[in-house]
Amino acid sequence: MIDTTLRPVSAAETRPLRHRILRPHQRVEDVALPHDEDVDTLHLGAFVDGVMIGTATVHREALPGTTDPNAWRLRGMATEPDARRRGCGSKLVAGCVEHAKKHGGSRMWCTARETAKGFYDALGFATIGDPFDIPDVGPHYVMELTFS
Repeated sequence: MIDTTLRPVSAAETRPLRHRILRPHQRVEDVALPHDEDVDTLHLGAFVDGVMIGTATVHREALPGTTDPNAWRLRGMATEPDARRRGCGSKLVAGCVEHAKKHGGSRMWCTARETAKGFYDALGFATIGDPFDIPDVGPHYVMELTFS
């Protein structure tokens, strides 16, 4: 387990890590996400000794094909490679779940890279449907966590 501190950060603060880990083929300014600036969107940073080693964003968004106003989407989840499998990602997801619940959320969903599917499985997310491909990024799964 790595000793991380979580705190809210701005959308702009998430972009260098999102860029480096998730989309190095794009320009930093192109990794901005829809809803980044929505009033109830949360951007979390995970820090060790003042350095951000992980980030995640959660915002209101219905699961495709639904109109559920209590659904939240987890996006931009990025963790430095040397911090993986040490609790940082789990802490980030837990912080996002807490935020969604506090704002009336009943479930959270994400599009998980094939390489991250096991991580989300371990956190209790269920896979919805078949894998699909995001050009220049690779295979993904829609995954959902229902809050109890």
